[in-house]
Amino acid sequence: MSDVAYKIDAVQLGKRIADTSMFLYLTDPGVPLAIAYRLWLLRSPARTIVVDTGPPIAEGRERHLTETRDLREALAVHDVDPRDIDTVLLTHLHWDHAANADQFPNARFYAQRDEIAFLRDGRHQHPAFDRFFSTHAHLEQLVDDGRLVPLDGDIEIARGVQAIRVGGHTPGSQMFCVDIAEGRALLTGDAVPLNRNYVERIPSGILVNVFEAIAALDKAHALSPIRLYTGHDLAPYLDLAN
Repeated sequence: MSDVAYKIDAVQLGKRIADTSMFLYLTDPGVPLAIAYRLWLLRSPARTIVVDTGPPIAEGRERHLTETRDLREALAVHDVDPRDIDTVLLTHLHWDHAANADQFPNARFYAQRDEIAFLRDGRHQHPAFDRFFSTHAHLEQLVDDGRLVPLDGDIEIARGVQAIRVGGHTPGSQMFCVDIAEGRALLTGDAVPLNRNYVERIPSGILVNVFEAIAALDKAHALSPIRLYTGHDLAPYLDLAN
């Protein structure tokens, strides 16, 4: 643990009813499931870091999200201006986690090298994968401009914030360990999309490698977080203190 403690705030930008099996591998197909779409604010006395960008409001509505919110208005509630953010950590590059990147004009973005390669080398263009991506041109321009920075495996991003590469959901999915006052928090993105995935060790239903997805769950447990922030659960976090 570092001597830096962050406060983590969930910023919800929408909700949707999904099929349970899309988020819990081969589990309860046809059963409706309510999910949330968020980004996360990490704030210490010295800085503010954003994890993921959430979905753009127009695209969210096109994809049948409800209770959609504009990112700038949602951040204003927390007294944050996206123009002041210099660091955005991306768990992966799916539309609902990265397509609002243009709302952070002064930020550098960080994703795993494998994730950026997947975006650029054409593999994602198969319809099974491509439906989860958007704003390809903008993300590729960020790479060309040096603003979408590749990470290689597990690495400390800042004091008290560490990236953990896991893959599974996408080739370069990553989680983030964050030091908070109570101990270690883990932001999982869609490597662990719901609290139930973690509790019952069920991998996500959206994946490129089921074995890596299972290993990601094992890694999340091995890190022994005191608090878990998953990708889409309605509950902003799962308290694991007891």
